[in-house]
Amino acid sequence: MTRSLLRRAGPGLWLFGPALAWLAVAMLGLIWTAREPGAWAPIDRRAGGLAGSSSCVACHPAQATSWRRSYHRTMTQPASGAAVLAPFAGESLLYQGFRATMTRSNFGLPHLRVESVEGGAPLLDLDVALTVGSHRYQQYVARVDRGGGPGELWRLPVAWHLGERRWIPMNAAFLEPEGEPGDADDYLRHFSRWNDNCILCHNTEPVPGLSDRSHGTGPEGQAWFASRVGEFGIACEACHGPAGAHVARQADPARRLLGGAGDPAIADPGRMTPRAESGACGRCHGNRIAADVAAVLRAGDGFLPGEDLAARSRPIFADSRVGGSDETPFATRFWPDGTPRLSAYEYQGLLQSPCYQDGQAGGLGCNHCHDMHGERPDMQVRAGRAGQAACAGCHALDPGHGGHGAAIDCQGCHMPRITYGLLEGMISHRISSPDPGAWVGRHDQPDACTQCHVDRSRRWAAEQLPQLGLAGTAAGEEASEEAWAPRVLLDLHGGDPVQRGLAAHALARPEVPVPATTRLAWLVDALEDGYPAVRWMAWRAMQRLAAGQGMDPKLSELIIAYDPHAEAATRLPAVDALRARLGPGPLAEERRLALEARQDASLLSIGE
Repeated sequence: MTRSLLRRAGPGLWLFGPALAWLAVAMLGLIWTAREPGAWAPIDRRAGGLAGSSSCVACHPAQATSWRRSYHRTMTQPASGAAVLAPFAGESLLYQGFRATMTRSNFGLPHLRVESVEGGAPLLDLDVALTVGSHRYQQYVARVDRGGGPGELWRLPVAWHLGERRWIPMNAAFLEPEGEPGDADDYLRHFSRWNDNCILCHNTEPVPGLSDRSHGTGPEGQAWFASRVGEFGIACEACHGPAGAHVARQADPARRLLGGAGDPAIADPGRMTPRAESGACGRCHGNRIAADVAAVLRAGDGFLPGEDLAARSRPIFADSRVGGSDETPFATRFWPDGTPRLSAYEYQGLLQSPCYQDGQAGGLGCNHCHDMHGERPDMQVRAGRAGQAACAGCHALDPGHGGHGAAIDCQGCHMPRITYGLLEGMISHRISSPDPGAWVGRHDQPDACTQCHVDRSRRWAAEQLPQLGLAGTAAGEEASEEAWAPRVLLDLHGGDPVQRGLAAHALARPEVPVPATTRLAWLVDALEDGYPAVRWMAWRAMQRLAAGQGMDPKLSELIIAYDPHAEAATRLPAVDALRARLGPGPLAEERRLALEARQDASLLSIGE
């Protein structure tokens, strides 16, 4: 009888028996996990160690895909295959009396050789080990033992510009005056060590590994680097913290089923307060002073996403001091009102913004506008938060507000392009309201209105605000030159290097209500600037304008042929040819010279 029943039940047991057994085991696992306190409690996230981005793919495939598309992933890479964006096929770059030649070694490795045009031993003759960057331009790093041991890596003095597809000298990417031709020390002034510089913000879990031991390779007490990173580039654990404990917990399927609102073994910026999630970004997007610099150089900054960044370091501001000194060495990186004027200070701009400081609304954080796993790798703007939509969640937008209609969005006025970075003009991350009347008579800081209305003065802009239904300071006494030159022209000829570069960038913006040919004539003088970065920005602005419909083809040829990095004897005839084609500039000679005399009093060496 029993055998007969088993024979009749056999197919059902074969089909459903394993499933029933698995279900029983799963139920036991769920019960065990639910009763096990350690499966739910907070944990020492660092104790679990790093897991690597590859361990995240199985459970988070969509996030892994979006991360692979991002420029964060390719911030630092070994110099091989598709990671190397420059040709390294025999190109050369002549600058300041030195010729850099980019080739491949016998093993196919990217190779740089730098030698004086006067001859002699090469200044550098190195294989490239790492690439840094993949968006605006790509820099290169080589292994060089200069007394700090075989682990020393150094950034090379040339970079590949992605937009122009050409080599540029790193000296010309900084806002600083040109050095003397033939001066090797000057040519190599940005041949800088990677181990205690680039490593910190361009990698995941960086450890500079500085020791005070010389290991017999240099003078006694010579610094020695044994640097390491958890992962090259900005990978998952840069924003989420070490994932080893999280991966171990999630190996239990019952833990995943009962996980609820997340695992405290991993940080999730999307669930953090605006202060905490912005701190995770500010770690790299806001230059800081560590509480213990020596400790950072030995073992890294120790910061865990989700912690208070201020407990590890303080952000640099215009009035920041170091080591008890009364000097403010960072003041030139900020405008007179304290607004950052260089990139890599976006965090400081956010901290200064009323939207961040508004406690009632919970404060604005980086994640409000940016999405590290969105569909737009370029700037990583969150879906539905581009343009005015970024502000609509907190502000009831009046279509008539500002009097500009749909032509200008909120950022155009409240986050103007008054920041220099990577040879571009970038938006400010300090959200503010334009008030040009408060700055009439000053020539030390650009304002939102005249960065777009480039043919107008601040007095004009201040007088327009009431007509647009906006409040602002009544215009005070204007400087004498404001009666005969628009604000942007005053910056272009008499401003400091940041002002001059941003004025050139402003003149190329498509929304500017001035004919392109007029703006081209205004820009020609900037091609003679003593700062190569300003010359570059003026040249690129002219290229953008000359690419417009119906432009004179011969003029376009002359602009393309100009080389902002060539010797003066080559550059100046090209400028003369452009000036002859475009006609006289907007300023009389004596007025232009009077403005340019100011430049000698505003020498700077800042920015990249």
